[in-house]
Formats: sequence, C-alpha cells, structure tokens
Amino acid sequence: MKSWVATWRSRLSVTTILIVSWLLLSGPVVGRAEEAGAGQKSPASPLGAVASLSEFRLHPKFRIELAAAEPQVIDPVALRFDENGRMWVVEMGDYPNGPAAGGRPLSRVRWLEDTDGDGRYETARVFADGLLFATGIQPWGDGILVTAAGELLYLEDTDGDGVADVRQTWYSGFKQENPQLRANHPTFALDNRIYVANGLRGGVVTAKRAEWAGKSKPVAISGRDFRFNPLNGVCEAVNGNGQFGLTFDDLGRRFVCSNRNPCRHVVLSGEYLSANPRLAVSEVMYDVVTSGAASRIFPISKIWVTSNLHEGQFTAACGVTIYRGGMLGKDIQGNAFTCDPTGNLVHREVLSSSGATVAGMPGRPKIEFLASRDEWFRPVNLEVGPDGALYVVDMYRAVVEHPQWVPDELKERPDNYSGNDRGRIYRIVPIGHTIANRDEAAPGLGRVAGPKLVSELKSPNGWRRDTAARLIFQKQDRSVVPELERLASNPDEVIGRIHALWAL
Repeated sequence: MKSWVATWRSRLSVTTILIVSWLLLSGPVVGRAEEAGAGQKSPASPLGAVASLSEFRLHPKFRIELAAAEPQVIDPVALRFDENGRMWVVEMGDYPNGPAAGGRPLSRVRWLEDTDGDGRYETARVFADGLLFATGIQPWGDGILVTAAGELLYLEDTDGDGVADVRQTWYSGFKQENPQLRANHPTFALDNRIYVANGLRGGVVTAKRAEWAGKSKPVAISGRDFRFNPLNGVCEAVNGNGQFGLTFDDLGRRFVCSNRNPCRHVVLSGEYLSANPRLAVSEVMYDVVTSGAASRIFPISKIWVTSNLHEGQFTAACGVTIYRGGMLGKDIQGNAFTCDPTGNLVHREVLSSSGATVAGMPGRPKIEFLASRDEWFRPVNLEVGPDGALYVVDMYRAVVEHPQWVPDELKERPDNYSGNDRGRIYRIVPIGHTIANRDEAAPGLGRVAGPKLVSELKSPNGWRRDTAARLIFQKQDRSVVPELERLASNPDEVIGRIHALWAL
C-alpha cells in the first residue's frame, strides 16, 4: 500500500518538506482533528470495542455488530471460516518493523468459536505462533494453509489439543520485502485450484512438500499471481497480480486490488493468450472501479493529509471482496467492497456487465457504505461468513502507514506500534436480523454425507457453495457423481450447475 508519501517527497521542495515534517511532528501521521474543539476523538485516545460502535456511519438498511475483540483477537489482518463454522484469524503482531534483531517472530494464527450461538466469538485459542509477517489463510484438508515469510505453510493439529503440531512448507520463494508487499490471500476457487496474490513483488516459487519437490520446475511470478492444485502440487503463474486482496465472483472471475486500484478484473487468463501467441496484448487487467487520481472516497474522520495530490482518493485500497452471501439482499449481492484503512472506511461499488468485463458505480453518491469517526478504525480485510453476513477485519492501530513510506524524521515514531494490543472483527447484517438457528454460525458441513454437500452447491450463500465444493474436491468421493450429474443437467439451478460441472 505504498501511498501518497513517495509522490509527495519527490515533488515538493526541500524547504516545503522541512515545513511539513515539522507540522507532522506535532501530531499523528494519520488522524487528528482539523482544529481544537472539532468534537473528534484524538488518535492518542483509542476507544473500547463497544464504544467504537457508536462512531460508525453505515448504510441505513444494515447494522454493525461486534463479533470478536481484544483480548480474543489482536492485530487481525485476515479471516476465514472452516467447514464447521470456526473462525480462523491471522494476526500480524510484527507490523510494521518486525521483531527485534534475533527476536521471535510475532505473527500468529488464532481460532475462535461462538459456543453459545449468540454471534459473539468468545472462545479463542492460539493455533500457531512464531510466524513472520503472516498475511493470509485458507482451510484445507485437516488443517490450514498460511502465507508467511515468503512461504506457503500447512499447519495441522493431530492430537486434538487445538494447537498445531504439524508445520510443513509447501512452497517457498515468494519475495520478502515490505510487509505490505508480500504474498497473501490463499483462496480456493471455482476451478478447484488455490490462488495466491503475489503482493506485487513476485518471486520464484518452488515446491517444498516432500511428495511434490522435484516434480515441477520453479515458477517465476513477477507480475503474476500463483495457482496450484492442492491434491498433486501442480503449480503455475497466472495472469494478473494483486497487492493485498483476492476475490472471485459467482462465475469464477478473479478480482484483485492495489493501493490506488480498488478493484481490478483479470480479464485475460494465460491459457487464452498462450493459444494465440501472435496476439499483442498490452494489459490483461481492467479497472472496473475508478482508480488512481480519479478515484474518490468520502471519509467522515478528520484525517490530516500531507499531500493535496491524494486527498479524497484511494491510497491504501485492500481486501477487495465480491459479496456473495445472500443475507444482505439483491441490491448488495455481487457488489464489490474495498477497504481503505487510511480513510477509516469500507467502499462499495455496484457492478454491472460491460462487454467482456464489468463496470462499477458507487453504491451511494458521495457517501461510503461504512465509515467511522474513530481514527483508529483500520479495516484491512473483509470476509463473507457461513451466515451470509459481511465480516470486517479491523487491525485497530493509531498509525497504519509503514515507516518505509514516511519521511526519515518520522520512521521511529513511538506510536507506530500504538494499538498492537487491540483488534476487532465486526459483522454487518440487515436491520432486524436475528440468528434463526445454530446452523447459520456453525454449519457442520465437515460432518455431512456427500449428497448433502452436493445440495449445498445450490445455496444462495457463496460461502456454503465454495466450502461444499472444496470438501467434495478434497474427499474425491466418486459416489456423489450421480448427484452432481443431476445438478449439472438442471436448467433451473444456474449457479449450482456451474459448481457441479467443475466438481465433475
């Protein structure tokens, strides 16, 4: 999320830099009232999790609830739910500068459970710690996959104590640079492959799992993302690359983002281009949402900005997510949501077909889907849950800008770590929504028979469809083929047919 600072420093005179640096030293890098008595909370004063709820302004059809907060979750940056409704959270305690020389890495993976069905994940356990700059997570098999320290790791608990006792490196070679520019978001897709956003810095990725090592050549992913088959390890680079964010729509189309590009569709995949080697193509991605200097965001917090060049624009777009949960209604289904933690907001775009791609329009003119007056609110990621709600990952920090992108005078600010004992997960649901049954939060798909999994491919909630598809692919149970064939031939189940065909 390299921001306005690099541009600012390159364009302003030395005298101007000194003046603005002096002004910055008098207050936080991001988030201060424009004038005394403006009625806004100071970034030096974080709010409690419950108190912070009153600072939100949300689309009037919805409400925001607290799903988890410190001490159950701290420094969250990524979130997934497993097939039984357990919430898995990646915590990047290393941010921004990593552990002290010779110190233990500070990233963790924690799982949380809502044991009483009230929607609050009150039970938490550290599953794995000692990870370096962990960035993403994906359930697979009997464990989870995690991107960290230039590797894709597989972690598993084999003795039932809730803590990982297996730690395998499946792939390595993703570049390790700034923590905002590392491989992230391992995501199981419609084509039964797991995709990884390369973080914009690429690398040369090599299989390290014992069964796969030596069976495939190292894969260079400069300017491209990474994809692999989790059953046999076959891997490749794929067109398009994302910084911190990776998502798919109901048709399996892939979308990514970068700090100034809130939503980009990867229009042309590699197989089409390789089949037409004489075709000259200048770009494989399309900005479906207005980007760069033309982008517009509307924060309600009093953000102190050092560059007029980027004021009111996306500077830290991340966590792009196509909402597919069903719960929030037809007007929201298929919309694109993108976080901007420097603006303390979540932006929404309504997508519509436009030739070979889609085009976005702001959900409401000059007003964000979700924004906060609390300048510590740092939404960095989004996830659709088993219940169909939209979950917001709030890292909750005073300063979210990495020191690499700020003037030298500010690199060692003491408040770079303010908030590293906090973190929140919020859930957005319709006004009047109540939990109808325990199956919403804890679906138990991991314990159901094959035919039930096939029926889940028709669910209006994309999370349930994706999870059922993953389990069908994992188990390789041939007994469900007749059920899949029946679904694939049913003209009334458009989305279910697509899943069934890929499963076959």
